[in-house]
Amino acid sequence: MRQSRSTIIIYSLIGSAVALGFFGHGVLGAKGEEKFVGLVTGSYDKLLGGSMSTDTATSIVNVIGWIDIGLAAVFVALVVGAIRRKAFAYSPVAMGLFVWAATWGFLTALSRFTAVLNGAEVWDVVERGPNYLAPAALVYLIYRVRKTEAQPPFATAAPSELAQSNGQHEKPERSLAGIR
Repeated sequence: MRQSRSTIIIYSLIGSAVALGFFGHGVLGAKGEEKFVGLVTGSYDKLLGGSMSTDTATSIVNVIGWIDIGLAAVFVALVVGAIRRKAFAYSPVAMGLFVWAATWGFLTALSRFTAVLNGAEVWDVVERGPNYLAPAALVYLIYRVRKTEAQPPFATAAPSELAQSNGQHEKPERSLAGIR
């Protein structure tokens, strides 16, 4: 798999941002960050109409934190793979992991709103846009790389291939399909 230097740099920058975001939030979750516990209990209470104990919410936040730390390590491995031009960095599995990261980033940003169901909190979702848009950008980058590699290389027909039985030459059709 041969990627352009620009593609590798973009992948590395965005992938590092995703890894750092997951690692930072993971460490806070593993420590049982009080704000995160409040988001879990508040969202549970507001959306499901029940009541969750702080101990249960803290346990959930701890588990999520450790999962996020593990995912951060996987994202670092994908960045290293992209730098070393390894195919797995552009695989459907990598794409799926970044889809998950974008979805999870959006849901956790949305939890700021759902924990209080207050219209003012919608700006917290907007402010945390990079948490879900950075992995979404990687999904798009991987999609474009995979789509480009699936297409046959652009080729033009030689004039001898265009000769007709009567000795006339046709003008080749012009297309921008293979030009990027």
